[in-house]
Amino acid sequence: MSTQVPKQEAFRRAVEKTTHLVSYFLLAILAVTFLLPLYWMFTGSFKLQTVTMALPPEIFPSHPTLENWTLLFTGPWPIWRWVLNSVVVSLLTVLLVLVVSSLTGYGFGKKKFPGSNVLFIILLSTMFLPNQVMLIPLFLLVRWMHLTATTIGTYFAMAMPMISSPFGIFMVKQFCSSIPDELLDAARIDGASEWELFTKIMLPLLKPALAALAIFTFNQAWNYFMWHMVIAQDLLQFTIPVGVSVISRTPAAGKMITNIGLVMAGGSFGAFFMIVFFIAFQQYFIKGITFGAVKG
Repeated sequence: MSTQVPKQEAFRRAVEKTTHLVSYFLLAILAVTFLLPLYWMFTGSFKLQTVTMALPPEIFPSHPTLENWTLLFTGPWPIWRWVLNSVVVSLLTVLLVLVVSSLTGYGFGKKKFPGSNVLFIILLSTMFLPNQVMLIPLFLLVRWMHLTATTIGTYFAMAMPMISSPFGIFMVKQFCSSIPDELLDAARIDGASEWELFTKIMLPLLKPALAALAIFTFNQAWNYFMWHMVIAQDLLQFTIPVGVSVISRTPAAGKMITNIGLVMAGGSFGAFFMIVFFIAFQQYFIKGITFGAVKG
């Protein structure tokens, strides 16, 4: 019996080690798979137009060139103004989403009122609506409010569709539900007002969830192509995705062709800002998306 126990323990450890190795191997394959589009876009930005669609495709540019990047920054379009527009619209969207989601999620997570569950289900059901369904009503609302009359108004109009984020409200609500009610009860006994409960107790605890939500929102707002294309009135109001879609079309021999290399350069340039934003908040990311799952 004494020799059988160590053998069972050694077998268990061997199985655990093998399982970990297989898991790491599968995760490595998934990571490489997800990085392939980014690699293909970045290397494609250094390829000539004649080889971007070559078959078989070049895994690495055989004759790399900076022609696409040079054209991107020296062409007759306000590329840096588009960057500024994207940054302003994305940060404005993040700010508004965090404010609305934190307040609404706190209300659903810690306040009980008649019909709260039904209202929350109705709110979540809006996640199933495609953006195209809301395009015309939102456009009519923006036109009625005359938001596109100024550049600042256009920024608010671009951020409007995402202000009330069902996903953000759900995330904050789940996070709030995981926080013990006794913590708020103790603060009430000490004389804290409802606003102080939210700002001094809940908000500091919500930082991981709000940071994760900020990453999701920034990424979605930065790439929100269709709505920004509809709202932008002129060239100076374009965001990076809309601008790249315009400059990619170049005339050649009387026909409009798509400059694939220029598109790859513009996409790589735009992705750089999203990567920086993710790195800045990555320490909160995993905690923010998993903490709320502890208690639902």
